[in-house]
Amino acid sequence: MDRTSLPEIHKKLTYNIFNNKMKRGAASTLVSILFLVSSTKVNTRIDAFVLPSYANLPQTATISKCRPGKSYPHKSRIEVLDVQKLTSRQSQLYAKKDEQDPIEKDKGSDETTVSIPIAQKIVMIWKVLSTRFLNFLPSLRVAIASFTVGAVFALTVVFVPVYNSVDKMSEPVTLFETILTDLDQGYVDDVDTRKLFETGVSAMLKSLDPYTEFEGKQEASDLNESVSGKYGGIGLVISGTNIPPKPAASSLNSISSDNNKGNNKNKILPNDAVNDNMRLLDDDTIALDDDGEEDEDLLGGLGMSNQALSQKRREDQKAYEKAVERGIRVVNAFEGYAFDYGMRPGDKLVAVDDWRIEPGTSVEEVRNRLRGEPGSTVDITFQRDGVEGENKVTLPRTVVQIADVKLATMIGDPKDGIGYIQLSGFSADAGREVRNAIFALQQVAENASNGNQSLQGLILDLRGNPGGLLTSAVDVSSLLVPKGSEIVSAKGRGFPGLTYRSRVDPILDPNTKLAVLVNESTASAAEIVSGAVQDLDVGVIVGSGRTFGKGLVQNVESLPFDTALKFTVAKYYTPSGRCIQSTNYSNGDDGRYKASKVAEKDKAVFYTKNGREVKDGGGVLVDYKVEAPKASALEVTLLRSGVISDFAAEWCKTHELTNNFAVDEKLYRDFQQFVMKQVKDGELKLDTIYRGPITELKRSLERSGYTASAKELQQLQASIMQEMSKDFDKYKNDIKEDVATGILARYLPESMLIDRSIQTDKQVLGALQIIRNQSQFNKLLARNEMTTNQGASNVIANSDRTGPSTDVPGAKVSMKF
Repeated sequence: MDRTSLPEIHKKLTYNIFNNKMKRGAASTLVSILFLVSSTKVNTRIDAFVLPSYANLPQTATISKCRPGKSYPHKSRIEVLDVQKLTSRQSQLYAKKDEQDPIEKDKGSDETTVSIPIAQKIVMIWKVLSTRFLNFLPSLRVAIASFTVGAVFALTVVFVPVYNSVDKMSEPVTLFETILTDLDQGYVDDVDTRKLFETGVSAMLKSLDPYTEFEGKQEASDLNESVSGKYGGIGLVISGTNIPPKPAASSLNSISSDNNKGNNKNKILPNDAVNDNMRLLDDDTIALDDDGEEDEDLLGGLGMSNQALSQKRREDQKAYEKAVERGIRVVNAFEGYAFDYGMRPGDKLVAVDDWRIEPGTSVEEVRNRLRGEPGSTVDITFQRDGVEGENKVTLPRTVVQIADVKLATMIGDPKDGIGYIQLSGFSADAGREVRNAIFALQQVAENASNGNQSLQGLILDLRGNPGGLLTSAVDVSSLLVPKGSEIVSAKGRGFPGLTYRSRVDPILDPNTKLAVLVNESTASAAEIVSGAVQDLDVGVIVGSGRTFGKGLVQNVESLPFDTALKFTVAKYYTPSGRCIQSTNYSNGDDGRYKASKVAEKDKAVFYTKNGREVKDGGGVLVDYKVEAPKASALEVTLLRSGVISDFAAEWCKTHELTNNFAVDEKLYRDFQQFVMKQVKDGELKLDTIYRGPITELKRSLERSGYTASAKELQQLQASIMQEMSKDFDKYKNDIKEDVATGILARYLPESMLIDRSIQTDKQVLGALQIIRNQSQFNKLLARNEMTTNQGASNVIANSDRTGPSTDVPGAKVSMKF
């Protein structure tokens, strides 16, 4: 574009816009910009200054003198002056100048040159500019006014919300930073500002819900490993002590590993959420907090007598010394990794390479030594009960893939074609593992029937599954539900409504009867799968009651310094449109969130594909109820205390495992004697499960001065001990099975232990029974009652609703997350 074009465009736009009275802010702004741009294009050479052409001159020419009515050749790079607009005074000046200075021609050129006085040029330019300015002054005023108004409006729209947001956030952020700075610089003792920061942030997030958490560097790394299912290590889970005893503080045996697998469930399903769910599930249930003993210590000085406080300190110190004596022990060795190289549960680690493990060495320090670059090796020296001296093994470090499918096998006679899959989590490869397991079971069923039939039934065991990745839950569901089916949807305040649907044909034949085993610990992604199976009527949900009821979606946001924020962003909905979240969270008065159960009157009714009624607000209720065996207080105490593992260690020192191993009466009596000796020596308290409530009641009685009642409470404790001792006979079979598992765990891989346990599992046998009964299976799914809303007797009924609900968020909305 040449220089004359900009003024021309400017003039035409100005006339067109303002002559037609188009005075919108955007147009005025454009005109103003063009005017400013054209004005800056003035050539600094005076003799080449650009002027608008008001006369329709046909040509341009190189000139030195401009005379009216004279034309000039087309040879110049400069623009011609509009001589017709020159005043008569200027013409006279040019004529006079011609008489004084005749026209001169350059040799070999037809071009002419003329000399115009500088003063005249300046006057001429000034008059032209003045005229131009006066002509455009009205339009310029409107343009400037429109531009100003538009700019102010735009800045207001853009920056006022930002300013309000910044102003809203800047005050608390500034205060928080100032407080940390003051404490760091002026507190009486040295302070750890990082720890103070994490404490403050954790307290802030604790006011929202139990799933919203700040993840420090180590926690963020552990969380990433838990959802990915992969880490670099050797495939060992180890336990030991981490924290030395404090005054009146209990020393805990902290379970960790070279991959932290032992803590994964707590990261996905926090202990606070579990305790809230247990408390709300039954108002009469006393939920013992994992940190209950530590909380007692905080209150100890307020109510405990000095004698009781001293006694507790001695007990804590003794427990800590025992844990130190045990050292770093192997809890589990993964198949395909450390187990295949000879490591077994119960082994005591003595050294890692040339580094000796001293008493009191923390689990984290040992774990860091075990880890390393994949492809390298590590030498582990260990001691094994029943084997003299130290043993040494070299293990390769590799990328360990933690299997979510713990077992895939046929149940009963392989010719019956009924398979079993235990799925323990939903890490990144869960879908692939389940797919491979189904293919393998189908092949086994075909081989067992000489190709006459494929898999007739499948039991998918999701009991105790805390969940994991949503995408993995969708992958697993896609293997079971029809193509095009909605699997799950999600919606939140700042979260777009999205939906996941199955885009592939299921690999499970529609004629294969599916039973999904669940319990109160089946949560999150596991509930997505069980909810989809139930709502689409592709299988029967089997269990003792309902699932956990976690219908919240968390997002993990990466933060600076390798940290992360895990926070709740949405609720998810099953294909029928129901949200299975069973607990409402709100801000509490004490700075901690308040948890409340979803009231029965607030639960809406939805319908499955075949018209069966289901409700929201309470997890996934089973279709076929099979009660799980209730663990006695004695059994729970024995399992928690680790006494079974201690007995297994002693047994291995003097016995060898045989093919027909079983816990007979003699072995069971030996175990009873072992337990009672530990009770007598003060190393085991059988009433541990009741210790928290009894201790709290005892404090209250002492504070109130009710000494007589306190003595009666001591008698109650003695009576409880006698009752629990009788449980050795009452629950003999269950305890025998626990002892057998404890011993066999030192010899057999995890998959064989699971296979052994399901053979006598009452709920597995119940699922097997319903699969074999075609008529009852169809009745539970209302497959022969498509036009009615009445299912089996154990399906939710007695609802006042007469049709599908559409007033619940997500009931008819297509969403995903």
